[in-house]
Amino acid sequence: MTLVDPAIEGVDGNAPNKMSTQLLTRTLIHAFYWMDDGLQHYMQDQVGFSLPRAQSMMMICIGDGICRQSDVAKYLRITKQAVRQSVKELEAKGLVVIDPDPQDGRQKVLRFTDKGEEMRGVARFGLEQLERLLEQRIGQKNMRDLQRTLDMDWGSAPSAVDLRRGDNL
Repeated sequence: MTLVDPAIEGVDGNAPNKMSTQLLTRTLIHAFYWMDDGLQHYMQDQVGFSLPRAQSMMMICIGDGICRQSDVAKYLRITKQAVRQSVKELEAKGLVVIDPDPQDGRQKVLRFTDKGEEMRGVARFGLEQLERLLEQRIGQKNMRDLQRTLDMDWGSAPSAVDLRRGDNL
């Protein structure tokens, strides 16, 4: 995977720092963007529109059962106002509705409309296609190894104290 577009210059006009492009975090972010950009292109082709990344992430949350707006905000680490704005846009597109929470009358939950469910199915097929394409490009063994490694239990996110002491490194 090309980590940085060669046409992109650093803030100083030079090429990006090679050391910073070798960090795993950057590689994971670029891999995520590769998948998300591919999905957005697929959705544009199949249904005539795609969603901004934040709305796409909200759709994933709802599909994973994170349905209260406050929980979505916590999970995505964005403000409740940002969630409300995205929900309004998803509602306007006919993809989600807001219903009363059956377990807490003070809360509201997000639910997919029929159109939203249909979009999820199209998106899932597109993601399966992307994974097949990636496997063709990197090979079946590398794909299996990648999936196996990412599926491993990494433990909880380390605290600053863990990082300072090396947490058994």
